[in-house]
Amino acid sequence: MISCIILNYNDAPTTIKLLEEIRNYNLLDYIVVVDNHSTDGSWNALKKYANEKIRVIRTDENGGYGAGNNFGMRYSVDVLHASYSVIANPDVYFSEDCIRKFLLNFQGDSSVAIVAAKQSNSTDYAWKDCGVAKHILSTSLLFCVWLRIRSYSPAYYEGKAFIPVFAVPGSLLMVDLKKMLECGMYDEDFFLYYEEFILGHKCAKAQYKTILRLDCSYIHDHHISISKTYRRWSQQHVILLKSAELFLRKYKRANIIQMFFAKIWFMYTKMEFLMYDVYCMMRGHLCPK
Repeated sequence: MISCIILNYNDAPTTIKLLEEIRNYNLLDYIVVVDNHSTDGSWNALKKYANEKIRVIRTDENGGYGAGNNFGMRYSVDVLHASYSVIANPDVYFSEDCIRKFLLNFQGDSSVAIVAAKQSNSTDYAWKDCGVAKHILSTSLLFCVWLRIRSYSPAYYEGKAFIPVFAVPGSLLMVDLKKMLECGMYDEDFFLYYEEFILGHKCAKAQYKTILRLDCSYIHDHHISISKTYRRWSQQHVILLKSAELFLRKYKRANIIQMFFAKIWFMYTKMEFLMYDVYCMMRGHLCPK
């Protein structure tokens, strides 16, 4: 059994658009729409789509991205008895062929826990495991977006249909539910951001593989949903920095000196993103709508 989990928060139109795209995919036995305690009437709009295949459920509170998806995974296991789940952001577009190819990896290798496809509108397909310094520097636009210091080189992907990686973007991936429950799923101490690296750490610790398929792809309309709540890049960045600090302490075991450097660097990156907001306003836009 395969379920597809779509987490919604105050963005029913985007969620419904994806729902209508994939509702007839034969490989999906169920679609689980998790409303993460929206405040804009999304719950009532989404309930209209509920049927035997499409399950619409709601969390008691908005505990963040990880908590919402964990809620969907537990429901997939406990109620639907699913073995795998496709976890999809509302603002993605993917074909049934992606699911078919994901299944090949699970069926061919019992150590695989996560499979993802490349994003066709991005060249940043996956990330390496790296040290404290690179994670600190990557909170900057310069080092993360332009220099991509955590990313694999293009040569790593050449001539391969699929390849093991440390972490993949969380916008679309398929997971082995039994392995996810064993690893502890998403860390609910994190409200938003760093979910990919946390899953990467948990899977690596359990000696499970994360696979990136290069022979299929999907489109991700970045920031469509989150930008309806946080209109400025600097607002989103403040949340990222909170997660970055917790990630450094909890998963990278950063020492006092490293955390001191991180706090200084974080102050710089806040200014960097404020300046980027000014640039965007001068160009006549903030975050994507």
